[in-house]
Amino acid sequence: MATIHFLTRKVAHFSEYAVLGILAARAFATSANDVVQRHWFQIALLLIAAYALLDEFHQSFEPTRTASIYDCAIDVAGGLTALLLIRRWRRRRLVVSI
Repeated sequence: MATIHFLTRKVAHFSEYAVLGILAARAFATSANDVVQRHWFQIALLLIAAYALLDEFHQSFEPTRTASIYDCAIDVAGGLTALLLIRRWRRRRLVVSI
């Protein structure tokens, strides 16, 4: 039972940050600012990493929670996976339309 609980928590970390990656990619890739639009991937990844670090830092002050750099790595991996899939999809769509 403990293993299932552990895996569920790790999958939740990964998937929550994948959703953040999707939302960040959409926000930055469609920005009215040309610089933000051109660098949407890097900005979204920076946001994901910063938020993951801040979230773990916040958890270090909560008595019922524990902060873990490994959870931070899982968070960034989830966001990065979503960003890479979106970038691949966007590039394929661009090639097909040309």
